[in-house]
Amino acid sequence: MLKGIIFDMDGVLINSEPVHYRVWKQTLAARGIELDYEIYKPCIGSTNGFLMDILHDNYEISRDDEELVKTMKQIKEQVIKEEGFPMIEGVPQLLKRLKDGGYCLAIASSSPLSYIRQVVTTLGIDSYFDILVSGEQVKNPKPAPDVFLETAKQMGLDPEECLILEDSANGCRAAKAAGIVCIAYFNPDSGKQDLSSADMVIEGYEEIDTAFLEKVYCHGRHLPAVVCETERLRIREMSERDIPKMMEITSQGTPDTAEGVEKSLEEELEAFPSYRKYMYEMCDMGYWVLEEKESGTIVGRAGVEPKIWNHNSSVVELGYLIDEKHRRKGFAYEACRGILEEAKKRGAVYLYCRIRSANLASKKLARKLGFSKIDYRLEDDCEDMEVYRYTCSD
Repeated sequence: MLKGIIFDMDGVLINSEPVHYRVWKQTLAARGIELDYEIYKPCIGSTNGFLMDILHDNYEISRDDEELVKTMKQIKEQVIKEEGFPMIEGVPQLLKRLKDGGYCLAIASSSPLSYIRQVVTTLGIDSYFDILVSGEQVKNPKPAPDVFLETAKQMGLDPEECLILEDSANGCRAAKAAGIVCIAYFNPDSGKQDLSSADMVIEGYEEIDTAFLEKVYCHGRHLPAVVCETERLRIREMSERDIPKMMEITSQGTPDTAEGVEKSLEEELEAFPSYRKYMYEMCDMGYWVLEEKESGTIVGRAGVEPKIWNHNSSVVELGYLIDEKHRRKGFAYEACRGILEEAKKRGAVYLYCRIRSANLASKKLARKLGFSKIDYRLEDDCEDMEVYRYTCSD
């Protein structure tokens, strides 16, 4: 269960990386050294100590040059005094959403602790954070996992209960080394960072909410994520333990509803990890479990899957099947209605379904949901298969 969100600060909460480089460039210029960005870039997301190692290796500067660090801090203080801290758009709103969602929030930054406190206090966001941790408080800087593990410890949480927001390659690698799910914020001002080790890459905070973070967390942990909820139903992804029940429901299909080749339980279980990775974690689609919220009973399955029709048309197809013990209770309409609303939120344009001519109940449901029959036939379909289309825009 996700309980804590850990933020990097520089490049995630404030757009400070260009300022850091400018300050260090000015500091070294006073020594007659032109700081090359490509030499500086590997230290993004790490500590000053890490940078001093880089400066030693490339410019023969002592790792213990306290006078250089002192000069840098003086220049930095003057820049901050004149320019302030450039907060990234949407940060206060994001923090409020997550705090209201009940998460414990923390900062795990490579910057000194005094600087972290100065930033959050000056920007008026200090009340959102329960814990502040500096990379200078641990033995090894990012990309080692030390600062994230220490932060989780101070939060009173296991790493498995946390999620990290980072913007640097070093930070993403540190998150993975800590065994923590990681979302990378693509900040073009942080340099060309390799964010491939993150579980998800985002470009802004406007649409990030608790539901999104829960889904990323579940996918990172290979857990079934909740897709949406209706008045009576929780529509969620399958887990291995659901497969026997899903097979039982599928076996109840009539000739009017059944499609595909029946597989054994062993075959279904063997194929599920690949299905989960591709359909749930990559496509964010798939067939989902319909779970009655009050009782926890599985009443059916429904979902959407990407399909290629007639070798050239990419479509998203809706399907459902209700357990025979729970039919004629309105679950099919409620589930499909919820899925259509979720599809609209995700920006879908059209959804399609295929229904056999003799399946009067499904044809009636399709029309009730707003689907319209179209003149289209798949090459491999039988003659009595009809195609319906739903337009997601209002």
